[in-house]
Amino acid sequence: MMLTMNPIIQPVKFLIALLLITLLVSPTVAQETFTTDEGVIYRVEKFMDANFPVGMIFTDAGELFYNEKATGNVRYVDAEGNRQLEPVITLPTDALQERGMQSIALDPNFNENGYVWVFHTAEGTTREFASNKVIRFRVEDGIGVDPVEMWSVPIDTGNLLHNGGGLTFDANGFVYIGIGDYGDAARPQDLEVPHGKIHRFAVENDALIIPEDNPIEGSSIFAYGLRNPFDYAFDPISERAFATENGDNCDDEVNIILGGFNYGYREGYECAGTDRIVGLTQYLPPILSYTPTIAPAGVAFYNNATVPQWENDLFFCSWNDGILHHVRLTSGRNRVEFDTPIDLGDVMCRIDLAIHPDGSIYFGTVGGDGGAIYRVVPIND
Repeated sequence: MMLTMNPIIQPVKFLIALLLITLLVSPTVAQETFTTDEGVIYRVEKFMDANFPVGMIFTDAGELFYNEKATGNVRYVDAEGNRQLEPVITLPTDALQERGMQSIALDPNFNENGYVWVFHTAEGTTREFASNKVIRFRVEDGIGVDPVEMWSVPIDTGNLLHNGGGLTFDANGFVYIGIGDYGDAARPQDLEVPHGKIHRFAVENDALIIPEDNPIEGSSIFAYGLRNPFDYAFDPISERAFATENGDNCDDEVNIILGGFNYGYREGYECAGTDRIVGLTQYLPPILSYTPTIAPAGVAFYNNATVPQWENDLFFCSWNDGILHHVRLTSGRNRVEFDTPIDLGDVMCRIDLAIHPDGSIYFGTVGGDGGAIYRVVPIND
């Protein structure tokens, strides 16, 4: 079945257009341009105000879907920058501390089926724990319909922290979902529980299926020994996943996620940086480690030819200091040549980021104004 997904709101449908009034948001252009050491010229613009935009994803046509952490809303912005007044969908969400809306992803067949996937913390009841859930819904004329719960992991510790929340697809259509340790440091090494892991599933109709080639037979666990994996992205060259990991009082990390490997977090964890930990089964050190901690958040590869100097490089935001990191990998894609900040002036890159089809880097931030989406716009000579 083919859906007319571009644009989602059909201008010929007058009544629908009245119902889904859009807000034209004019970006605020920065007063100065910036130039990197490699000669890339760019400016930083405020794209729009946004209520704690915790997850962002672009369609091939440049349309934007993003999550609001506290409201449970998913928002839609068309390719011209017009934000739909009504949310695409609102899910009852517990947003205390680190709970709330988290990641958002487009189905690999989005252009045909219109499916959008989100990870959020569903509210609990007097009889049930709050749960981190993966929900899939279909977008029809700008509205989310037919929501299906694909996976749920109850927060049985009652802890408000370490929910994880990463959600993305690889080139083969497998979905990867990250769950934090829920505040129990023993769980990441326990292969009988889902916490402190990145999971890998195949999608079959309305269900998640464990692939036969997962590294642990009969288990969805793809990688373990993680405290609180926030986000991950697939390298367009090596096709490996790179994940941001939030440590305790040391060792915030960027890791290459390989099937069956152990990333070291456990009870009594001692800071190790990028050194190997002797005696830990299947341990793989990070390619980057930060002490003091920086709280690495959204991560993306610059899979775009607009800026040749950045093509296939890794970018990520860090919550604590608001830096947009530019990471160059070696030819083997397993070591780092450099990790350097992109100058944003007085703007902070704190949450997720996404690459627009035109080569701009969009990122979310939050502060006294409630939040906003900014973009780094390359300027051609």
